[in-house]
Amino acid sequence: MINNWRWFIYKSLREAVEDRKQIIKLLAAQRDLIKPTKIDELEKALSVLDEQCRGPIEIEALQAARNETLDTADKVLTPYPDASCRDWVEMFLVVAALVLAFRTFFFQPFKIPTGSMQPTLYGITVENLKDRFSGDIIGGVEKGILTTSEDFFLPTDQGRAIIFDDNSSVTITHVLSAESVKVEPEKNIKQKKFTVKFQLPVKMGYFVNKLRGYSYHSMQAEGNWKLESIEPPKTIFPFISKQVLVFQDIDSGESIRRTAWFPPLDSYQKPVLIRGRSDDYNHPFVRTEFRSGEFIYKLRVKTGDHLFVNRITYNFRHPRRGDISVFTIKNSDVTHQHPGLPAKDTFYIKRLTGLEGEEIYIGPDRHMRINARRLSSADRGFEFIYSHPKTSNRFPLNPPIKSVYSGHQLVNDRGPDFSNRAFPYSVPLNHYLFFGDNTANSMDSRSWGALPKNNIIGHSSFVYWPPLSPRFGLSHR
Repeated sequence: MINNWRWFIYKSLREAVEDRKQIIKLLAAQRDLIKPTKIDELEKALSVLDEQCRGPIEIEALQAARNETLDTADKVLTPYPDASCRDWVEMFLVVAALVLAFRTFFFQPFKIPTGSMQPTLYGITVENLKDRFSGDIIGGVEKGILTTSEDFFLPTDQGRAIIFDDNSSVTITHVLSAESVKVEPEKNIKQKKFTVKFQLPVKMGYFVNKLRGYSYHSMQAEGNWKLESIEPPKTIFPFISKQVLVFQDIDSGESIRRTAWFPPLDSYQKPVLIRGRSDDYNHPFVRTEFRSGEFIYKLRVKTGDHLFVNRITYNFRHPRRGDISVFTIKNSDVTHQHPGLPAKDTFYIKRLTGLEGEEIYIGPDRHMRINARRLSSADRGFEFIYSHPKTSNRFPLNPPIKSVYSGHQLVNDRGPDFSNRAFPYSVPLNHYLFFGDNTANSMDSRSWGALPKNNIIGHSSFVYWPPLSPRFGLSHR
């Protein structure tokens, strides 16, 4: 290796050093095919070039030594066909090997698919953005607060515009309850019907929302159309998919095909636009008629959190209670068979709650008891899980008030019995229990029992996408 600070100044020196490196590389690969006398001849030319590359640079002498070395190399070495392609393939293989080694032994990327760990970690969620009409519900604004005659507002309405029948409008800045929201500007509006409208972002707003993990999917009717069919999604190239919606023009009877590129998928990686189905996402119904300019669908998809799984730590210590662990699971692994589990290995992510040999019981206050000791927010990893409100420390609510975090509730789902205080569940040796933080919407050890500890891959370490998420980095616990 040549260390010469003049490398930064002289282009001729940089080119000569690169040629020398390539010649030495080819010589090492072909040494056993070349006669010793030819090898000595090439090495002599390389030594002259090496001397010219060190110390003060004489451009003419360096160029002469370089040309002499190249001429000798042309006579001695056998050129490879498509040398540039060979170099690219070699570089690709080296990079691929490094990536695979990094993934296998150090940090493995993982995507949160479902909402079982919300709100610690978020999975894929789909939100309907089509206009919502108040119908028979009326509302009015007084001192910046809009109140309605019945429940209407959703927590996701924050930031949306409200358009009244007289075309006056306000923007929701905070959802106070199902019947009232805080709006701007502060003005008085009499009671009347209204529409809640979401304005799709454009240009810079779309880019910023992408960094927050949001993608938008919409399609508008260009005439008076009737939806005839929705074809299944097709992958036309890796990571590029499309889905075709077929319409009939009501006025002309013409058949119209419109393509939705990168159609939205739900948390189970199934298409959101499904033929003949309509639910909370407001999927378009087949045979539904749309007026010109009306949205056929208007959705916002929040991508699941992408994180790195630390595969190193568990080589030096045992998993600990409170760890957010990633593991493989299939129905034959668990102590209680469950029809909802896959037959083949599938990646799951949950919080480790019970260790081998421990006796587990869930009380009416939704707190776990480990060997008769009650877990609380003071335990590592459970700081927020047990943050639901109580009437007092002595008399907890039964059932607790529903909140963002609500402890661990019992389920009746063919799994082990965690409700029997006299006979608590005993975790088998070499097994662990895993619960989801989203206790009301998680299939976990309450359904399928304990899992062998050999199935554990590692624990979550760093959320790298979306970068503008509040969970970005090491902030989740």
